[in-house]
Amino acid sequence: MRKKIIKRTLKVVGIIFLLLFVLFPIYWLVVSSLKYPEDIYTMHPSLFPDRIRLSNYLDIWETIPMAKYYKNSLIVSFSSMILATIVATFAGYALSKFKFPGRKTVGITFLVTQMFPGILFLLPYYLIFILIKNKLGIPLIGTYPGLIITYTAFVGPFAIWVMRGYFDTVPSELREAALIDGCGNFRAFTKIILPTAKPGIATVAILSFMKSWNEVLFATVLTNNNTRTLPLGLYEFQQEFMTSWNLVMAAGIAISLPVLIFFIFLQRYFVSGFTSGAVKG
Repeated sequence: MRKKIIKRTLKVVGIIFLLLFVLFPIYWLVVSSLKYPEDIYTMHPSLFPDRIRLSNYLDIWETIPMAKYYKNSLIVSFSSMILATIVATFAGYALSKFKFPGRKTVGITFLVTQMFPGILFLLPYYLIFILIKNKLGIPLIGTYPGLIITYTAFVGPFAIWVMRGYFDTVPSELREAALIDGCGNFRAFTKIILPTAKPGIATVAILSFMKSWNEVLFATVLTNNNTRTLPLGLYEFQQEFMTSWNLVMAAGIAISLPVLIFFIFLQRYFVSGFTSGAVKG
């Protein structure tokens, strides 16, 4: 009995410590976003602010063009999310339910691409976009389509792998029964299989949106002043001799809200979809 009590106590203490370790940076972000600049630069910052400055959340919109960066991030993130989700849904279904030569090789290739760091693809993408502009006259650097194509291609392989794993959990008898009843492959997919794949689709949508929303590396090279996204906009709070950390923290809260809201709406699908897609295949 004593051993059980000790084990349970250690588990509770471990969980509390883990929660504190994970949640403290978020707490510090919120607290710092409410402080005055001089309270942040003090040698002994306090865990609880003595005074609160709510105007930080108004100043971020006036100090830098946050509204424009918000618009850019929303356009790019939602567009790449929609494209990646559509491509991953169809490709994952094909890899899971259809037998064709090279199917396993294609699936492994998608997974292998995730083993390389993104910076290895930065220069090839840049050179490809330059080549397209020189040969076809289509500018992609500094435009929405260029960034959307890049993000879709970057998150696509992982999204396809997740959807393939999820479709593996859907019984093939459903498709076969639909085909026997006279449905074609496409109608069987849209009417029978697709409604059962909502958790997987929601999971891919959340992951694709988060990847695009938080991405900095490709945006640094492939955007300009007109298409700059929110993560890059944070750099503008850095002045010549100091950084307005209270505004940076407030902007961080503002940037995190869309992802948080998006996750709240789709969270009931996320866990089951991600678990099925990650374990199977």
